[in-house]
Amino acid sequence: MTESEGKTLAERYCSGAEHCCAEVRTMLERHKVEADEIALILKHLVKEGYVDEGRYADAFVHDKVRFAKWGRVKISQALWQKRIPADVADAALARIDEDEYMSALKEVAASRYRQTKGATEYERKMKTMKSVCSRGYEPALVRKVLNLQDSLDD
Repeated sequence: MTESEGKTLAERYCSGAEHCCAEVRTMLERHKVEADEIALILKHLVKEGYVDEGRYADAFVHDKVRFAKWGRVKISQALWQKRIPADVADAALARIDEDEYMSALKEVAASRYRQTKGATEYERKMKTMKSVCSRGYEPALVRKVLNLQDSLDD
């Protein structure tokens, strides 16, 4: 595949949805584009505004909080796996709306609490806490929400 064909393919790929450099690189590698050409294509995409790591991180964080109900820890790990620079990821995570985040946490905690069985109330809460923390929520926040027993039974 020539460099111009690779550019066209990458531009089409980036026009359809927001992608980070790592995703574009993986797609180009699947299409057998040479490594040196991939570097040139990525430079072109960044220069022309097709790829923007900050824009991608903001969209990724927003979607994961709102739709997937992920916590900061899981989102941070996912951004790291996508090779988003730490400063860009931290800035995107800092822009999370706290009210929306806490609402998502309470919704996940209440749902998991209703589904969880336990011999004692303590066991039920600990199983719920483990489950909610696996969604990437911070243990201190989960503990705080689980101690608000009345809000979970609704």
